[in-house]
Amino acid sequence: MIRNIIVIDDDTEVSDKALEFACEIAKPCGACITFLHIIDQIENPDTMIFGDNKELIEKAKLMNLRPSSMEDTWRVRTQQKMEKLTEQHIESDCKCLTGDIAEKILEYVHDEKVDMIVMGSSNRLKGISKIKALGSVTRKISELADCPVLIVH
Repeated sequence: MIRNIIVIDDDTEVSDKALEFACEIAKPCGACITFLHIIDQIENPDTMIFGDNKELIEKAKLMNLRPSSMEDTWRVRTQQKMEKLTEQHIESDCKCLTGDIAEKILEYVHDEKVDMIVMGSSNRLKGISKIKALGSVTRKISELADCPVLIVH
């Protein structure tokens, strides 16, 4: 039985479409939808090799501050989506992690015993070309996840 569905939310139109499919599955099952957002880990600028280019060093340091503001923006947007799900009587939650995107998704799915992953892929190819051209994250998740993966185009 499906009780715990995660929707990989990357603030794209296709992830919003993935949410629509997840709702269609969650509502009759009484499943909880968890919005999962991963902020790709940004290397520590102190360990990067920039030579003596102070401008590049400063840009890298600013990038290192980005994850917390990105998470705040994502949480505000996600809160609005969660309110809409509450109106539809669908339980929801959200989680934001930082790190390698595919690894963090797979780790979360395993640790939280997720029943289904719903994620978007903006790939517009057809047939076998579509499968071959899946993004590296989508492909890795579809191949290695411990549960069914629904890829929405």
